[in-house]
Amino acid sequence: MQVLERAEVHPVIVIGSGASGGMAAWNLTQKGIRVVLLDAGERFSRDGLWTHVRPWEDRERRGKGEKPRDVFLDAKEQPYLTADERPFDLVRVWGHGGKTNVWGRVSLRCSDLDFKAADADGWEIPWPIAYADIAPYYDRVEQLIGVCGGDDDSAVLPGSRFLLPPARPRCAERLLSRAGAKIGIPFVAARRANMTRPTRGFPACHYCGNCGRGCDTQSFFNSADHLLPFALKTGKLEIRSNAVAARILVDEAGLARGVQYFDRKSGAEREVLGRVVVLGASCVDSTRILLNSVSPRHPNGIGNGSDVIGRYLCEQVRINVKGFAPGLYGTPRQSDLGMGGEHVYMPRFNHRPDRKRDYLRGFGTQFWNTGSLDGTPSLVGRQVPGFGASFKREMKRRIPAWVEMHPFGEVLPYAHNRITIDRTRSDRYGVPLLRIDYRTGENERKMVEHMCDTVEELAQAAGIELVDYRRGETDKNGSAIHEHGTCRMGQDPRRSALNAFNQMHELSNVFVVDGSSFSNASEKNPTLTILALAWRATDYLAEEMRRGNLS
Repeated sequence: MQVLERAEVHPVIVIGSGASGGMAAWNLTQKGIRVVLLDAGERFSRDGLWTHVRPWEDRERRGKGEKPRDVFLDAKEQPYLTADERPFDLVRVWGHGGKTNVWGRVSLRCSDLDFKAADADGWEIPWPIAYADIAPYYDRVEQLIGVCGGDDDSAVLPGSRFLLPPARPRCAERLLSRAGAKIGIPFVAARRANMTRPTRGFPACHYCGNCGRGCDTQSFFNSADHLLPFALKTGKLEIRSNAVAARILVDEAGLARGVQYFDRKSGAEREVLGRVVVLGASCVDSTRILLNSVSPRHPNGIGNGSDVIGRYLCEQVRINVKGFAPGLYGTPRQSDLGMGGEHVYMPRFNHRPDRKRDYLRGFGTQFWNTGSLDGTPSLVGRQVPGFGASFKREMKRRIPAWVEMHPFGEVLPYAHNRITIDRTRSDRYGVPLLRIDYRTGENERKMVEHMCDTVEELAQAAGIELVDYRRGETDKNGSAIHEHGTCRMGQDPRRSALNAFNQMHELSNVFVVDGSSFSNASEKNPTLTILALAWRATDYLAEEMRRGNLS
C-alpha cells in the first residue's frame, strides 16, 4: 500500500519581505508563531554596492565593463500594461527587503488631517482608525528602525520623543529655511530612517551620501538587515526565495488555504498551505495577486465582492524645481554628502485657516540634491555656458549654490484610477498581466498651480535664480513610487476591502498590510505608516490566533 504524506499546513504565510512583509514576519515570529515567507527574489549581496566609489572611480570602472549592483526588476522579465496615452512608471524590487534596500528613508507620521480628511472635505471614505490608534506603533517603529529628526510637533506632522538627533542642515538648506520663515512657512529637520547614533548594535550613519545604492554598514533601515535576520534567529521563520506568488488558494468555504507560486529560476509551479495569509508584496503586486485569485466563491478576485480591489489607486503628484542661490556663489565647497537626501523638510502648510485654496488636500516639500554633492557638477554643468578655464572657474563658483525643491502633493482616490487584470496576456508563468490606468484630475491641476506659486515665492524670498523652470510641468505618474489605495481599509464592507486591522471583510484569514490598504495617499512618504500598520495588524492577528478565532 502506498502511504501518502499530507502536506504541511503552516500557521501563517507571508508574501513579500519589504517594509510590510518583513515587519509582519518579524513581529509574528517574536510572538512564537511559525511563518513561511515567500519572496520573489533572493538576498542581495553587498558586493557591488559602490557606496564609497567616487565619481571618477565610477567612470573608470564602468569603462572596464564593471557596473554596480542593480536591484530593480526589469519590466522585460515581468511586464505590466498601460494605455499608450497614460504611461505609469512602476518601480519594483524583487529580493529580500524589497524597496527598503534603496528607499529614500523619509519617515513622516500621518495625522488626523490625513486619517479623517474625508470627514472634513467629503471626498471618498475616511480611514477606520484615528491617530490615537496608530501613535503607539509609530513610537515603537521609530525606536526599532532608528529615525532621526527634530523636536517639532504640529497638527499636520505629529512629533515624537523617540527621534535620534537630526543631521546638520547644509548651507543652502539654511538659506531656504530662513526664506520660509520670512513668508510664514516653517521648515523642520528632516525625519529619516538613518541612524545618527548607534542603534540596536548597528553603527551610526557616516554620511557618505550614497544611500540610494544601499548601505555597507547597515546604518539605515532595510528589512533585509533589521527585521529578517532577527526573525530567523527565533527559529520560527522559513524564507522561500525566488518564489513568485501568483494566487491565493481557497477551500470549499471560500477561506484561504494557501498560496500558488512559481520558482523564478525554473518556472516550476508550487504551492504552500497555511491557515492565514498575510499579503505584503507592495501595492501593485499585491493587487495583482488578489485579482488573479479567482474561484467560484470569489469570481471577481478574492475578497472583492464590493468591486473596490484595484480601484482608487492613488499616488502623489510631484514637481522638480532647480536653481542657484547667488549669495552662495564663490563660497568654499564643503562636504555636503550627508544622509544622501535632504536634511530639512517643509511640511504641508495650506491647511491653516489663514491659507485659502481652491482644491482639496495638500502638499509638502523635500529638497534632495541641494548643496555640493557628488552629482552636483553634472547638474551645474548643464546650466553653465562656455568651455576651458573660464568654464571651470564658473563651475567652481556656482557648485556651492545649487538648490532643488521637490513638492509632493496628494492625489485624490478616484474610482477610475485602477489596476485590472488582462486575461488575454500572461507572463512567463502563465499568470495574467496587470494593467494600470491612472490619470490626475482638475483638483491636482489646481494643487500644482499652488505648488508653483509656493516655490516661486520661496525662491524670491531666498534670492534664488530658477533655471530650466517650466511652470506646471510634473513628473511622470508613478515617479514618486508611493502607490496606495487599491485594497483600502474602511468601516463599510460595501466600500472597502479591509477592516481597521487590515483584515479582509469577506474572509477572516487574509490580511493585507502594504500601501494598498491606505484609504488615501496623503502628501507624506508612506513607509513609516506601512511599518506601523503591519505591526498593529499582526498584533491583532496573533491575539486572534491565541483565542482560537483563526485556527
